[in-house]
Amino acid sequence: MKLVFKIWWSQIRKRWVVLGVALVLSLLTSILLHLPGAAQQYIYLRWQESAALVDVVIGYKGAPTQIVASALYRMENPTGNLSNETAEYWGKHPLVQETCAISLGDNIGGIPVVGADSNYYHWFGVRFVEGTRPKNANEIAVSEVLATQYNYTLGATVHTAHGSDSRGEAHAHHDLVITGIFSAERTADQQSYFVTNKAYMGMHNTDNNEFTSLLVKLKSKSGLLMLPGVISKRINEQGAFPVFIFAQLQKQWQPIFDRAAFYGRWISTFVALLFIAFLYFIGMTERSTVELLRIKGIQKARIFTATYGLYLFAGFVGLLMGILVFNIFSLPLPVLRAAIGLVPLVLAAGLLFIKLQKK
Repeated sequence: MKLVFKIWWSQIRKRWVVLGVALVLSLLTSILLHLPGAAQQYIYLRWQESAALVDVVIGYKGAPTQIVASALYRMENPTGNLSNETAEYWGKHPLVQETCAISLGDNIGGIPVVGADSNYYHWFGVRFVEGTRPKNANEIAVSEVLATQYNYTLGATVHTAHGSDSRGEAHAHHDLVITGIFSAERTADQQSYFVTNKAYMGMHNTDNNEFTSLLVKLKSKSGLLMLPGVISKRINEQGAFPVFIFAQLQKQWQPIFDRAAFYGRWISTFVALLFIAFLYFIGMTERSTVELLRIKGIQKARIFTATYGLYLFAGFVGLLMGILVFNIFSLPLPVLRAAIGLVPLVLAAGLLFIKLQKK
């Protein structure tokens, strides 16, 4: 092994650029091979996890996609305000198991502030690691992510701004004390502040019991077929069905994902072939080292390890770095799919070993 490490150290000192190229080519192969499929699974997973939680979102008359995007993902502004009579009506409806009113329209530093009923936290898997949920109009909860990012602690005071833009009019008259720090399953909740619905009334100096959206869970999925007729008779109310919207988006975006996967396969194949050819070319440049080791009577397995091992190791590190990128960004990458990235490495090793057999 001393001889192997000696040759490797020489390669690191004299051929570090070559090793870096091998690593980068392997990294690109790994990323390009898996990115289209992983991105598609990630987007669909995020949509599905929320669509499975909520059967219907009731909002003010407007586009259903906007209602769902604002209520569940905070990606749009609400379509308007609903009166408390809406919550009372749907809370007593025989098809409905549970409802939760939420209020949107303010922000802190561009991050949305969500007013929510108390059942929201259990419903959406929000767990408090410090303190408790907001119970009064002057209390607010922050996620672990935001607490770490902005150095929030329990008892700190914050102020909201009107609208979704951080440059909106600040509600300096309404102090909000941080009473809880929570962890959340959904990314949208991790990037949100939570207050009570009454806090919104206090921030806007109004006594109107209004909110922006009502999340509805049905007793049976069969109710999805019956509710459109009921909702159509309700004044100023629009029903948005996340599962149907998800199906529409999937149908619209699937051709794009298919094309991305097609081109991704071709590009990754080209890069993989480039990686194999590059390693084989490097093997040609190590001919003198191979001949010298043969003259010394070194076994072929040790010659292979000493001469080509470090290049193959650099390629393996590139593969692992590609997998690490997917883990960092929480992109789904099954083990079997990740193992496909070993194919170019195995082929390159096979070609180099065959070359070594030839005198």
